[in-house]
Amino acid sequence: MILEAISLGLSTGTYCTMNCAPVLIPFLSGTEKASYKRNTGLIGAFLGGRLLMYFILGAVFAGLGLLMNEFMDPVLARRLSVYAYFFCGAALLINSLGVRFPWGCGRPSTGGECSCKVKRFCRLGNDWVTAIFCGLSVGLHVCPPLWTAMTRSVFGGGGPAGFFYFFFFYVGTLPFFIPLFGIPFIAKRSHAIKRIARITQFCISLYFIIFLGLIPMFF
Repeated sequence: MILEAISLGLSTGTYCTMNCAPVLIPFLSGTEKASYKRNTGLIGAFLGGRLLMYFILGAVFAGLGLLMNEFMDPVLARRLSVYAYFFCGAALLINSLGVRFPWGCGRPSTGGECSCKVKRFCRLGNDWVTAIFCGLSVGLHVCPPLWTAMTRSVFGGGGPAGFFYFFFFYVGTLPFFIPLFGIPFIAKRSHAIKRIARITQFCISLYFIIFLGLIPMFF
């Protein structure tokens, strides 16, 4: 069962990276204090938030009886993805506006008072809060393999066996995130990369909010 769970995760890990890479790469590349320890912590916070959301969705779907269906309702999946893009985009936008806005607004690299005119953004846009919240938001993307893992974990034995099945499915997706741990090696060597990453994050946040969030939500 464990081998099946890990294999399912490994075979679908590229789907996870398609949802996570546009969020994590500019976010991690543009952080003020680029270090391997901090980078690892932020990746862990993001992945932890994502895993927590998966458990929440699994509990809710099981409680509503939705896991009795072989396939997930595509309309529900699309709606959850819209919310995922909107909330993730909002977190990235607040982070870019508060802690490290591309055009000079943010915390000095040596610490001290926030130099942003909107002081609340400095707290709301904290890197750690952003990483966790983005992880929770990205977790709302429910793909067919995730739905399969949820179903197998609930009806394939239940209890501890179901928990471990889903956990090892998640473990199977993690190797695709290994390249992210090398981001500080590049980011620390070029200030231009940081600036480009910050501007990219700002643009992606607007794209998520407007084109993948608000427009599909209301139109």
